Amino acid sequence: MAGAGRVKRDRADRRKNAPNWKNRTLWTADNLDVLRGMNSDCVDLVYLDPPFNSNRVYAAPIGSKAAGAAFKDTWTLSDVDEAWHGEIAERQPALYAAIDAAKLTHGKGMKSYLIMMAVRVLELHRVLTPRGSLWLHCNQDAGHYLKMLLDAVFGRRQFVTEVVWNYGTSSGGRAAGSKPVKVHDTLLVYAKVYGDHTYNKQFTPYNEKYVKDWFRHDDGDGRKYRTRSRNGVIVKQYLDQSPGVPLSTCWSDVKQIYGQQGWFPGKQKEQTGYPTQKPLALLERIIKVSSNKGDVVLDPFCGCATALVAAEQLDRQWAGIDLSEMAAKLVVQRLEQASDTLWGGRVRHATRVPRRSDQGKLPDYRTHKHTLYGKQEGVCGGCGTHFPFRNLTVDHVVPRDKGGSDHQDNLQLLCAACNSVKGVRDQAYLKARLKELRVL
Repeated sequence: MAGAGRVKRDRADRRKNAPNWKNRTLWTADNLDVLRGMNSDCVDLVYLDPPFNSNRVYAAPIGSKAAGAAFKDTWTLSDVDEAWHGEIAERQPALYAAIDAAKLTHGKGMKSYLIMMAVRVLELHRVLTPRGSLWLHCNQDAGHYLKMLLDAVFGRRQFVTEVVWNYGTSSGGRAAGSKPVKVHDTLLVYAKVYGDHTYNKQFTPYNEKYVKDWFRHDDGDGRKYRTRSRNGVIVKQYLDQSPGVPLSTCWSDVKQIYGQQGWFPGKQKEQTGYPTQKPLALLERIIKVSSNKGDVVLDPFCGCATALVAAEQLDRQWAGIDLSEMAAKLVVQRLEQASDTLWGGRVRHATRVPRRSDQGKLPDYRTHKHTLYGKQEGVCGGCGTHFPFRNLTVDHVVPRDKGGSDHQDNLQLLCAACNSVKGVRDQAYLKARLKELRVL
């Protein structure tokens, strides 16, 4: 647990790297644009529940609080910006190599999904404070690929743990045919700096059998206790003074929201009908474990705003981002409901991205080279060999002295060898010469 000294140092760090937005801000925008506008080292805890690459389309049912909220969770290379390929390949060559390997083992759909996630995780890593943590909510559809991605961005030594959230029992699940019924999600946890990250020990109640077997004695006033020997002296340990069971990596005491697989109006007070809504108890636990009062919590895929509601109730600062305007409506409704209409705060609904105040001119990741790297998927336009970003150069397909323009349609990336062979000649010469050399 972070001590008073550490908390004081954390607050001092935040004064030097203050968020360039107000507390309780919720953006309706692309989270990548917003993240790129955030100052570095200013967020203490990131929780994200992104699309899972499940090849499904989600929509909130008519009549629910979240009616109108919908998103597609299928991915192709046409769904991602070509410049993102080049940005990842330049900033983190090992990360792009891992993503490209996923294309070979799983297909272009997985590569597209991981590219979308990678450019965002790079920014999330940047905005975390040195004592910050990231909790990524995923499932079996892409979880193992996402862990590889996080290892590349954070470093494998910054991996804290993997939590299995067992949200139900197989008796209540759908028939699965030739495989077991799915009843769990996964939370991948990474620290910005392992060992310096905030970790507050949490405990869960003892189960009935444990209490019955061990706390067998009663003072007569209803207080149960057990006896223990300390330095040869028998002492009483009362049940109501015992912390409970230390939190493990398997959470089975938090059940999913009714309606996560189908909507059942009125079953639960917190149910909004949002198709992927997570329970408030789950987010409260995560926030208690990895942040302290006054810390900044960020949810870049905030959906129906469960993380933001939990952060508010636990006296944390918070910010959220979502493409749907429904998130902005739901967070206000849910905060008012959670506080029994005594909610006195104000949610700042923003659409303009913040402007960084911690740095001067920012890097340009949308050059011709970045876009061409994505268009060619890192493959040389001559020999067809895959190269790292730094080993490819921009070349004119039709040379300028032959009337070729500087438009992107007349540009390509070539490796050093092919560029040398081509010289100032056109692409047709290069291809013919490479055939003569038996490169093609």
